[in-house]
Amino acid sequence: MFFHSMKYTFLSLIRNKSSMFWCIAFPILLGTMFHFAFGEIGESERFSPIPIAVVREEKASGEDYTGFLSDGWSLDEILASLAEGEDALLRITYTTQEKALELLEQKEIYGILTIGNLSFDNPSPLCLTISQDMSAEPLYQSILSALVEQFHINYQAIANIALTHPDRLPDAMEAVRSEVKYITDVEMKNGSTDPALIYFFNLIAMSCLFAAMVGSEIAIGNQANLSTLGARRCISPVHKLVSILGDICASLLFQFGAVLLSLIYLIAVLKVDFGNQIGLVALASLCGCFAGITLGFWVGSFGQFHRQIKFGILMTVIMGGCMFSGLMIGDMRQRVAETFPLLNYINPSALISDAFYALAIYPSHERFFLNIAGLVGISFLFSLGGFLLVRRKKYASL
Repeated sequence: MFFHSMKYTFLSLIRNKSSMFWCIAFPILLGTMFHFAFGEIGESERFSPIPIAVVREEKASGEDYTGFLSDGWSLDEILASLAEGEDALLRITYTTQEKALELLEQKEIYGILTIGNLSFDNPSPLCLTISQDMSAEPLYQSILSALVEQFHINYQAIANIALTHPDRLPDAMEAVRSEVKYITDVEMKNGSTDPALIYFFNLIAMSCLFAAMVGSEIAIGNQANLSTLGARRCISPVHKLVSILGDICASLLFQFGAVLLSLIYLIAVLKVDFGNQIGLVALASLCGCFAGITLGFWVGSFGQFHRQIKFGILMTVIMGGCMFSGLMIGDMRQRVAETFPLLNYINPSALISDAFYALAIYPSHERFFLNIAGLVGISFLFSLGGFLLVRRKKYASL
């Protein structure tokens, strides 16, 4: 009877136009709108080299310009190192003062670096000119200011050591050239750091939790005082637990299939980067669907409210949870973590989306499986509560 119940529950779900729309069509439509709305956010936030102009003072020519405080301190070499490679900081144009000012006025560059004599007699061999209109990429202009300031700090330190303790100059030069790191670089997974991904993660989380509507129908369909189907099942010789388990398995199969269709569409058609661990993405989706079904089963088991009232309660819970996990505002989950962190541990939507995020960002699976454990624990509590409420009852009249 378990497979009989499972079979006919599954058939009823795929014939239900409302379920097909909300579980399959709606996530695909919303994902398409997200793609057009947020698809270029990651590209627009990528850092590009800062265009600047470099001007040599007229008196800074020949040996004066290329002079060294010590080996490796040519300004040409310093600037060239900042303009090389895939992670170049600068895009340099060598030109005259007049042409540089014209480029700055036209906002084709964000600053002018003027190079003077590199000697102990010149306290400021590198000068920065920026536009008074700070609305023209103030971040880039701030980076250039910090770059020049850092150069002058190192330059003055070397100059003072050379004048007061020349015997320590080689050690000082080596210390300046050595890059001191106070943090450890950790390689990410092959996922993306595109901030728009959080919206797609929460979209799948919402799709998983839409299974709560089906879960609520399972509870209503097994209570004689709430539906005619429940009345027929209560007089049936089939054990209620077997019937409910068949319904839950069929609903889980249906919802998981719907979520997989949405994932295939997002990954294959819209090119949304969920990383290369598709098996674990599917596992998180499966656990999310089960959490949604058990949530609906638990809420549907309460009282004798009309099914529309219970659906309204579920939609409020689901959409509220999705809002706090970042479906409407991308960084909402971080805000919640700062003000009320417990909510992120009991919010199924936050657990699902954070599981996807952990797969894309973190090199280990510790955070991912912590989220999976949270989903399983919540599902167990919802299932237990629902079974206790819909266990076999006696009715005065059917």
